[in-house]
Amino acid sequence: MTDCRTRYPLLLVHGLNCRDDWIFSYWGRMADILREHGAAVFLSGQDAWGSVPGNARALLSRGEAVLAETGSEKLNLIAHSKGGLEARYLVSTLGFAPKAASLTPICTPHHGSKAAAEWLGRKRVCGFVGRRLEGFWRARGDRDPDFWAAAAALTPEAMARFNQENPDSPLVYYQSWGARLDSPGWDPMDRFQLWLTKADGPTDGLVSPESAVWGRWRGALEGVSHQDGVGGRRRTRPGFDPGEFYVRLVRELAEMGF
Repeated sequence: MTDCRTRYPLLLVHGLNCRDDWIFSYWGRMADILREHGAAVFLSGQDAWGSVPGNARALLSRGEAVLAETGSEKLNLIAHSKGGLEARYLVSTLGFAPKAASLTPICTPHHGSKAAAEWLGRKRVCGFVGRRLEGFWRARGDRDPDFWAAAAALTPEAMARFNQENPDSPLVYYQSWGARLDSPGWDPMDRFQLWLTKADGPTDGLVSPESAVWGRWRGALEGVSHQDGVGGRRRTRPGFDPGEFYVRLVRELAEMGF
């Protein structure tokens, strides 16, 4: 099949707390499914808990390497969660705009999270968790994990500054998706994440639809959790198949000439 053969290669940019070379793929089977449909797909490879600027610099190196390998002039960036902020920093601050055809952030907290600010105020808890996460991911390949820098970047105040400092480029097509999980059902992870982010009201477990709006708003995926939005849980929600979603998304990019 060739219905996802885009003009420019795809770079999938992961979010927090995972690596592309981790035993569990952040993107589930999405990369393989898109390749089966003719897409040229590459993974980003940045740190699980790096800062936004640090991970964006890693994306710059990765993006340049993909362009050199493929001979393409530009890339299509598809990013999830915090990865969308790193992709925006790459485009706006690191000068990658002429080499980015499109940027599609999915469930990215462009306008921050009240829950992030609330939890960061509990310094003893966050310090304990942060040290263990940094140690865990450093042992698995992170070059410079920084829990506090990564988490503090997600507050509403930090994101207001970020948005002022990283305006959109007229050279790039921006579109965004969010998700909403109103009922967690039996799943303990969904229940925990909804409890964790209750200060933000309705969310996908981590990011509210309102915070995910950027560029052309494509809507909120209903009944879909944060991890389900990338197929990371390797399951299908009623009415949502992640593989079908990404095939449609990339097919649209191809039809638009990207």
